[in-house]
Amino acid sequence: MAVEFLADLGQLVGAVAACVTLIFVVKATQHSGQAVRDAQRMLELEGERDERAIAVEERRQASKIALWPVEGDLSVGRPWGVELVNASEGPVFDFVLERPRGLTGKNKEVPSMTASAQIVPPGRYFVGGDARWPSLLTDDVVLVPVTGNSVYMPSVTFTDSDGRKWSRGVDGHLERKS
Repeated sequence: MAVEFLADLGQLVGAVAACVTLIFVVKATQHSGQAVRDAQRMLELEGERDERAIAVEERRQASKIALWPVEGDLSVGRPWGVELVNASEGPVFDFVLERPRGLTGKNKEVPSMTASAQIVPPGRYFVGGDARWPSLLTDDVVLVPVTGNSVYMPSVTFTDSDGRKWSRGVDGHLERKS
């Protein structure tokens, strides 16, 4: 009987050890599964971060092309128009500026405007009146922005130095074109 008891005790200890081992295996498997899920999430986050960095780099030059309507100064022969700034390090190409004819809030006519240039180097430019292309502004020229009426704001399209096509709408939104 003592031998049987020892055999039963040995089986019992073996069974308990097997159960404990099984519990550790289950816990280790759960932990490994969580580690895999965490690693997958980290890869997704890194991928999203890389995509954002690529998008920022693609927009680098295009985001430095800005424009706004400005008051004219007829005493120096400058009508109302648009100030264009290329603050990037390089030129943009195939530049087209368009503003449809419109009316101000006081029912004054805002004439349509179209101007283009094959290349716009870095700098400040004025487009207005009958001009069909931007004219370079010197540093001493101060233009007064028109902030009260969006009907004066044009839209533009251009190609950056890397060949990507962009448009900036009358609301200022920059969008990459196909």
